[in-house]
Amino acid sequence: MIKTIAFDFNGTMFFDTALQRQAWGQMLKQTFNHQMTEAEFFNDIAGRNNQYTFDLFVDQPLPADKVAALADEKEALYRQICLEQPEIFHLAPGLPAFLDQCHDAGVQVNIATASQLKNVEFFFEHLNLSHWFDFDQVVINDDSLPGKPAPDMYLQALKHIGGVPATSMILEDSPSGIQAANNAKAAQTVLVHAPEEAIPAMPAGVKIDQTITDYHHLFETL
Repeated sequence: MIKTIAFDFNGTMFFDTALQRQAWGQMLKQTFNHQMTEAEFFNDIAGRNNQYTFDLFVDQPLPADKVAALADEKEALYRQICLEQPEIFHLAPGLPAFLDQCHDAGVQVNIATASQLKNVEFFFEHLNLSHWFDFDQVVINDDSLPGKPAPDMYLQALKHIGGVPATSMILEDSPSGIQAANNAKAAQTVLVHAPEEAIPAMPAGVKIDQTITDYHHLFETL
């Protein structure tokens, strides 16, 4: 029986792949004169921390202050893009009702996201996340834990809500996130993707218990 659930956010709770792709593409082009490919986006950007991603485009690792400045620039661009496209900037179909069902059934929920603090604050402000989630329990990309595919962020998110992997579900959209869920040894690993997006290529041997494009019937599988 599933007692706790940990979500990735971007691309999982909020189908923002097109917005992220747009923001990262603009950022890499203007900063590194690099034309981002689809493979780079899904394998080296989605779900990864910023240090990992930016270091791919330089000759030697960037200092932390430079990474922070670049990340702030990219995320400000991303938030602007979100607000300019309200037809996309909303929770995934069926997710609010699913979260209500979890709340009523006593299933605890949390978020483990590669997003930075300002973005998480932005999402809580504009998407009413405080109705279901405790902001102080959310695990964010603050470089205090190894990034996905390491399991640490999910293990911490589950710990914050009294969960253990053996009775937990983890929902993800990226290859590195699915690997993180597997490495955390979650009881169920769910791949989420927007209906209009192709499923990214996954590493050989990963465990995915189900794949969904909306949350309308997910509660029935807990």
